[in-house]
Amino acid sequence: MKIGFIDVTVTMSYGGIQTAVWELAKALTDAGHEIHIFGGSGDIRPALDDRNIRIHTFPFIPRECVINIGRRFQRIVERYSFARHARKTVIAENFDWVILTKPFDFFWPRMMPANSQTKFCYMSGGTSFFKGDRTLGKKIAAWVACSHFNAWQIQHHFKQFPNVIYNGVDVDKFKPATSDVRNRLGIHENTFLLTFAGRLVGWKGMKIAIDAMAQLRDKDVRLLIIGAGEALQQLEKRVAERKLEQAVIFHPPVGHDQLPEFYAAGDAGIFPSIGDEAFGITIAEAMACERPVIASYIGGIPEVVGNEGQSGILVTPGNATAITDAVNHLLSLPDRGKAMGKHARQRIKAMYTWEHSARRLLDTIK
Repeated sequence: MKIGFIDVTVTMSYGGIQTAVWELAKALTDAGHEIHIFGGSGDIRPALDDRNIRIHTFPFIPRECVINIGRRFQRIVERYSFARHARKTVIAENFDWVILTKPFDFFWPRMMPANSQTKFCYMSGGTSFFKGDRTLGKKIAAWVACSHFNAWQIQHHFKQFPNVIYNGVDVDKFKPATSDVRNRLGIHENTFLLTFAGRLVGWKGMKIAIDAMAQLRDKDVRLLIIGAGEALQQLEKRVAERKLEQAVIFHPPVGHDQLPEFYAAGDAGIFPSIGDEAFGITIAEAMACERPVIASYIGGIPEVVGNEGQSGILVTPGNATAITDAVNHLLSLPDRGKAMGKHARQRIKAMYTWEHSARRLLDTIK
């Protein structure tokens, strides 16, 4: 089949949706399909290893330049301005299917000629609902979600129950590895290191992790926060107020290819979300690196980690004491969670690879 992915952000930034698009594009190409990616005028490209994935970029009006009468309005204008430039090429390519990743792009089927045979699939990674999206969604021919929790969200809103394809992990890249990150950051080999990587926004819950670190100040535990975002200054202030500068390390964002060595440097991943995370690719990536995770019992996260306590520990969202208890439990184990980390990797390899995701997507749009 000839398949196109449309997301203005995919060539502009890193994140869960962007990772899913690139990795699915690679897996579908390997399966013999012709894949095109449409993104904004940006230079972000992952390693494609000589795969012939066609990349089309077009200008657009950034949301920050749109009058602020609501963030959803800004994002719709951003994507529609992109679509006006990309429309001619999308029509000319005559795709079998086009994959959309946000309801903000639901206008695309109505931009196509009346005789177009191209069908549209919505690949959900969250909600991002807005007024009028149900009407626009009537032109979507197939629906997929990244978890059963996310599928329920889509069904509740659009009255369309999507197939679940789950996100995946490149288990050849995210795997146990040697790392000199501790040496570079001056972290002792006996220190129990918690690692988080992701956007620093409020709903990621890192302020709760910092509060837990205050409860752990008498233990040899440090927290490594890798990322940037609107909450960074607030988190730095919180650390200073609690006098945790020696216990909490802020590190700038790193490339996706560098993340495995940072996870490898840690003893456990920590992901204390307080918002409805639909899946949590970064959680699965840390698990694939053979690290146990401490993660919130919210959204689709339990589907990734499992409820059995074999791959990680699920904690009540927003509860710093629960995180403290989870860390103390790992510290009390003779191997400090290493066996749990091995089980975590086995779980990801068995259930959450991009090859699995691609096959499930093809089952939906075949």
